Amino acid sequence: MRSHSHFDSTRQLPRADSDPCSAVFSTVHGLICTGLLCFLLNACGGTGSAAGTSATGASASVAASSAVSSVGASTSSSAGSSSTTSSAASSSAASGALVVRVQGLALGGQLTLRHGSESVSATLNQPYAFATSVAGSALNLSVTAQPVGQLCAVSALAPATVPTDGAPVFVRCVSQPAARITLPDTLPNDALTVRIGLRDVAYPGIPYESRPGVAGGIFPYEYRIKSLTLGGVAQSTAGVSLDFRRGTVRFTPASEGTYVLTLEIRDSGATQKTLEQSFTIQSAAARFLFVATDGVDAAGRGTRTTPFRTLAYALANSSSSQAIVLRKGSYQTGLIIYDDKAKQFLAYPDEVVTLDLNKTYDISVRSDAAPTARIEGFDVTGVRQWGIVSDPSKAGVVIRNMRFLDGEAANNGENPAFIHGWGDSGPAWRHKFLIQDNDFGTYVGNGYATTLFDAGESIIENNQLNLGKVFGGFHDKDNSQHNTYRENYIVFSDANRTGMGIQISAQDNSANLHIHHNLLINAGIHLGLQCFQSSCYMRDHDVHHNTVVRSGIGVNWGPFNPTSYGTRISYNLISNGSQAPYGGLSCQSRPANLATQMSVAANLIESSNSLAFKDSECTGNDMNWAVWQGTYGFDTTASGSSVSSTSALTGSGALTGLPASDARRGTRGHQY
Repeated sequence: MRSHSHFDSTRQLPRADSDPCSAVFSTVHGLICTGLLCFLLNACGGTGSAAGTSATGASASVAASSAVSSVGASTSSSAGSSSTTSSAASSSAASGALVVRVQGLALGGQLTLRHGSESVSATLNQPYAFATSVAGSALNLSVTAQPVGQLCAVSALAPATVPTDGAPVFVRCVSQPAARITLPDTLPNDALTVRIGLRDVAYPGIPYESRPGVAGGIFPYEYRIKSLTLGGVAQSTAGVSLDFRRGTVRFTPASEGTYVLTLEIRDSGATQKTLEQSFTIQSAAARFLFVATDGVDAAGRGTRTTPFRTLAYALANSSSSQAIVLRKGSYQTGLIIYDDKAKQFLAYPDEVVTLDLNKTYDISVRSDAAPTARIEGFDVTGVRQWGIVSDPSKAGVVIRNMRFLDGEAANNGENPAFIHGWGDSGPAWRHKFLIQDNDFGTYVGNGYATTLFDAGESIIENNQLNLGKVFGGFHDKDNSQHNTYRENYIVFSDANRTGMGIQISAQDNSANLHIHHNLLINAGIHLGLQCFQSSCYMRDHDVHHNTVVRSGIGVNWGPFNPTSYGTRISYNLISNGSQAPYGGLSCQSRPANLATQMSVAANLIESSNSLAFKDSECTGNDMNWAVWQGTYGFDTTASGSSVSSTSALTGSGALTGLPASDARRGTRGHQY
């Protein structure tokens, strides 16, 4: 029988009197704290309050409601917004002004769009509004400036006039081929591998887009097209768009048949690794069912021209080899994905499809076998406790190009989040996530973007998080194995600062976690907070090339337990002002194996604090720089680390980073 409480008596610590968080609440409840001093408090839940109601279980689909074209709620803040926010876009959509959705914009990139006499600057992948445009007037949207290394263009599906219903026009950016770069070799540096491939089905005449999940080697990657065939016959690749850095593939299959696309993937190590991988994509109308808000639920329908009306009906009449495509509008529905019915759910290209969970439903994945489940391109609203729940996803689940607009906790003690991996008996992992290119908005309560139990071989990349006042960002909580977090943008306001932007709690062990090239603002990275028992271990955790602003990197019990080893912290840029750059340990005795079970080297530290390490609750483990460097050999000049009381960072929000003229750019922090 599975166990999933916040603290379970078998795999997890008891949730009542022996809950270690209760001690935290008794000592720090009601206090105001900032930065690393709040690591433990934030992880345990701030005030420790609970909503007291049970989490909503998975639900079967229900009938769709009437169509509502929705741009969505705001996900921006002063710490990370661009000049025009998505909330402005939402109100502009209601007034008939032009709304643009940007996709594929690289982290740190800036795009300028022009329509008529009005210009809009974009730094995030989200909606933007042109307030002075008139619905029904000619669409003359253009790109006037784009990021270095990217080509941005208005979608070929864009209408000739400004939509009268507030529907957005899409603009996509694609990274272009560039000269090879070489980054320092860091562990694990395994062989390149494709953990989850491209989507295996396409509809003839409709744009196809997919992106693989790649791990191994030295990031960033290079992607090139080697060949394309249809029915074994070579085809021109002129119409195939490929993102050089992300591997996103986009093309429109002209006819039915079996396409085989072969990509070459290279890394950026001193000795370059190369992988050639072929992906089979079947173009077949019969493998698709369509749903529209003006459709009809009746036998013999479900085609592109005669769609069903509800997702529930389409799912009941589907096979496991089919994909279900939803046309624009709002659908008040939940969903359970099983192996014997359709497992791929897609929004129609360039249309806004909103799944309204109505604070009642969720999207539940219960899959043991291939093909990979896919949930792509939707706006999700009305989340209560969890939006998407994996229970399990052993063949993988892809969650991509989603906008999670709003969520709230029903039970603060049951790991609330937009995406949740349900815990069960270990030690094998039971969820395989590919979470790419998503926008996580406001969540109310002690939540996260993700709370994952038993996740393995997962990749969480190129997401943007602006959650509001919550515990943290990504929480890999329990039995984590071979998971990668990279190129995510995680931002909190000054008032909602947290040390838990990326939190690896290791409640029941963790191994081979890789955290790199993320930009965190008012959010930190923390390891081992719930790995209390001496039998609990954390092995081979690599934290490198991250930029952490106004927070730090924390470590607690886990990395120093008797059978733990291999915590490596390197090539990061930690800019924490007057606060210490590292913290944790929480009044425990200083580990005797501190110097041998952790290495800290080649980091750029920007801090004026006399302490390198601050005990999160007490002062017994405070370490000044002489102790940190001299006694333990951490962040020494010889290792390549440097410490400065002033900051070299420029820009704000997603544009934060070292200036192009700084020689350390590419070797310290998230930029390359």
